[in-house]
Amino acid sequence: MEIEMLPVKGFKGWKRFLESQEGFTLVEIITVVAIMGVVLAMAVPNFSKWKEKYQINGQVQKVYFDLMLARTVAVKNNNDVRVTFNTISQTYKIHDDTNGDGVEDTGESLKSVSLEENVQFAFNTGTSDIDGNTVTAAVSFSGSQTVIFDSRGQASASGSVFMLHANDIGTTSDRARSISVLKATGSVDYWSYDASVSPPWK
Repeated sequence: MEIEMLPVKGFKGWKRFLESQEGFTLVEIITVVAIMGVVLAMAVPNFSKWKEKYQINGQVQKVYFDLMLARTVAVKNNNDVRVTFNTISQTYKIHDDTNGDGVEDTGESLKSVSLEENVQFAFNTGTSDIDGNTVTAAVSFSGSQTVIFDSRGQASASGSVFMLHANDIGTTSDRARSISVLKATGSVDYWSYDASVSPPWK
């Protein structure tokens, strides 16, 4: 018995469609590659800038919240809490001075922090602080790199901390950041550099 092959509906139309399709030409491929290259060339620098801004913002916020923590602990524990910066090692530590002797005894260390590699306690020459005075040190509380919060939340001295991304040292950049501490109240404020205002912080 012979089996009769029935025609498949629409087969000829589908075959013609497949035969009409051609692959990409070399010119089309080169064009697409060139466009992708341009897009990547534009995207990579923008991504790098975004990453650097993310790094500096993250580190400054960490310092800001740690200063707030020190003030809060001082009030809560009814004793001095000291925050000491080291602009050479790019570190700072928080010392809960429970016995008031000014020495970090066993069990009095709250935390010790190292900045990320690309962020530094630094400033560019000619920079003004939030009061319009010329900056002379990356960290200064009346000439000291230590600020002490007392049981009332007040600070031992007013002062500022200046921070830069390593790629911004020596150049004017709106990524420069500062943290200020006010002696009378112990308030801690966060500032971003803005050359369009005077003093250049907002």
